[in-house]
Amino acid sequence: MDGVKAASKAFYAALAVIDNGEAMDKVVAHTPCITFTSPSGKSIMIGYDAWKKYWPESNAGFSARTVSLAEQHIHVNGNLAWEIGQESETLKFKDGKEGKVDFIVTNVYENIDGRWLSVSHHVQLKPE
Repeated sequence: MDGVKAASKAFYAALAVIDNGEAMDKVVAHTPCITFTSPSGKSIMIGYDAWKKYWPESNAGFSARTVSLAEQHIHVNGNLAWEIGQESETLKFKDGKEGKVDFIVTNVYENIDGRWLSVSHHVQLKPE
């Protein structure tokens, strides 16, 4: 459980970084089976290559982002763990505008070679 909590903390710290994806690269599995659904995306991204291509374009419009996870619930079963919670993002755009968005999130982590890494990240807008 402690390893999964640490992986989640590292994932959210990396998610807050505005870069070309290098921060996220350290917390995700480099495998063809990882998945990601972006809140603004229209499809499911599958595989590390798709994940890696996503970040430079996604981060291009932002100058800052803070991310937090509340109501975190984690379950560990062998080499897999999943968490659900409420993710909140505060965004600052390069044009100076700011915004806040709340999501419902499901994250899946896999223990690969002794490290818990993200293998799936699914976010959807939190219903009002």
